[in-house]
Amino acid sequence: MSATAVVIRRLQTTDNSALLRYFCALSHLTRSRFGPHPFDKQTVTAICNHSYDQLQGWIGIDPASDRIIAYLVVKPGYLHFEEERYRSYGLLLNHDQDYTLAPSVADDWQSSGVGSVLMAHVLSELEQRGQGQIVLWGGVQAGNTRACQFYRKFGFRQLGEFEHNGLNYDMIRQFGRDG
Repeated sequence: MSATAVVIRRLQTTDNSALLRYFCALSHLTRSRFGPHPFDKQTVTAICNHSYDQLQGWIGIDPASDRIIAYLVVKPGYLHFEEERYRSYGLLLNHDQDYTLAPSVADDWQSSGVGSVLMAHVLSELEQRGQGQIVLWGGVQAGNTRACQFYRKFGFRQLGEFEHNGLNYDMIRQFGRDG
């Protein structure tokens, strides 16, 4: 299956069961690299019903199996507990113009291009809205070199680093400047 054949769309209320199956199928390593929310049924239901912390979700679907193979969540603004760290870099984020983002790809689809198709779609949509900047939710683990390269490919640049269960990088993309 080609990544370009993947169907990208907004998360819908009817995606409850499929999204829960997607999360349950992720390996321990993939789960450990994606942490913006719990993987339980209650959280998945709230996300699909668009009632979980203002999250906006997109999914990538393999049309051959009708299976969710990628997921990307965006939160308007930024996480308040990360504000002090951003300020230490000289960065002031705006809750009305900026976003926080976290993508994931099913283990058997990683390095297939699916993540790139999903990321390009979502970044294009956000840029059309006139948004200013987007930061990675909780940064990216420094040891996850594939992810670091992936984000750089999409115009993200490293702001700084911090310790949380190991070394992590804060990265940002500014529309109209980096992208």
